[in-house]
Amino acid sequence: MAPNSNDTEIINPNEYLHIPEWINEAYFTPILEKDVDNFKEISKFTRVAATAPGENYTSIMVRVVIDVILTDGAAQQISYILKTVLEGNNQGSEFIKSMNMFPKEMKMYSDYLVKFEKLYKDAGVEIQLSPKCLLAEETPERTVLIMEDLSKENFKNMDRLKGFDAKYSRLVLQKLAEFHAASAVCEEINGPYDDLFLRSFLSDANKHIFAAMYDSNTDGWFRAMREWGLEEMDKFVEKRMDFETYFKVNININKVDPEAFNVLNHGDMWTNNIMFSHDKEGDVKKSLFVDFQLCKWGRPTQDLWYFFTTSVQVDIRGQEFDSLIATYHKRLVECLKLLNYSKKIPSLRELHIMMIKDSYWAQFTSASVTPNILYPNDKDANMENVFKPGPEADAFRHKIKTAPVFTKSMRQWYPFIYNKGAFDV
Repeated sequence: MAPNSNDTEIINPNEYLHIPEWINEAYFTPILEKDVDNFKEISKFTRVAATAPGENYTSIMVRVVIDVILTDGAAQQISYILKTVLEGNNQGSEFIKSMNMFPKEMKMYSDYLVKFEKLYKDAGVEIQLSPKCLLAEETPERTVLIMEDLSKENFKNMDRLKGFDAKYSRLVLQKLAEFHAASAVCEEINGPYDDLFLRSFLSDANKHIFAAMYDSNTDGWFRAMREWGLEEMDKFVEKRMDFETYFKVNININKVDPEAFNVLNHGDMWTNNIMFSHDKEGDVKKSLFVDFQLCKWGRPTQDLWYFFTTSVQVDIRGQEFDSLIATYHKRLVECLKLLNYSKKIPSLRELHIMMIKDSYWAQFTSASVTPNILYPNDKDANMENVFKPGPEADAFRHKIKTAPVFTKSMRQWYPFIYNKGAFDV
């Protein structure tokens, strides 16, 4: 049954987004015929960007708002979120294709997320992890996901430039523990995940992409670091790696240790991929994860370091680090026991040891994705400028790596992760 909504003003948050012409009435008519009871015809079709520039780098996100007439003459407004691949043949789009992002996400929505939620339902608990997916389509012409529009249920993102306070960080980590626990039990019941989920985008097949941008990006990174006002800058410079060492370290940290406690990592655990609905008093009613394009089987530390680096407020992530890890661990243990996980459950001490062992991931995430996440909306914030060579793109990359919010974040975070061993590779 399609979601209902009242007529609301339709705002386009990104006038620079090129929306493919095939996203039109003809494409959506068969979808409406299945999804809307008593559908007769479309009276108005509106398509706009679903996110502002800088809010999403790896896909085209479109909000489709459709006014329909039903067979009894009644009018209804419906909206969907459509997600499809970036257009073009630049280095950025090549990199995205090499990551198998859409095949992963289609498999998540059509199979694994359904199984995860069923595990909880069978255990007597209703836990929703993601929005409902109405269509997952892959043809020679296009790859498409169509999902319910969570904004119609008043789901919202938090401000990515501010990050999560302690209260919201705990809610996210509890939700993440629910996701991780279900993924571990699902693997125990159904066997290994599809090979797609055993491979990282950091692979030998992509080595040429990383090699092409390593030197210029690394030089730019250290130029930016000198503007942050870090104390003891020399100790970070001394840890600079050559490309072969850098690539080997990244390959090794993404290898799956079959003896370790492993889960299906979300892989992109930051503010914009977590949505909340609130009651009239402002308390959280429900939280959901979105964007399952980078899921990977491995130790849960990848999601944990990624989340702390990109999304926890600067003023509390160091102070509350141990407490927040304990919050995650407590909920993880509760869910694993609820779902009758039969393998060894890691102790809190063992989880902290895993975090230290994999602390390099905080360094990698700091340099690779956090500058883009903590940069204000900008028409130039796109995947092409992240990857392309040349002075214009170099200037943009320097701008995001020296932006005030990011600089404040790194001044606090870099010394913290240094003391966690993140640079001892």
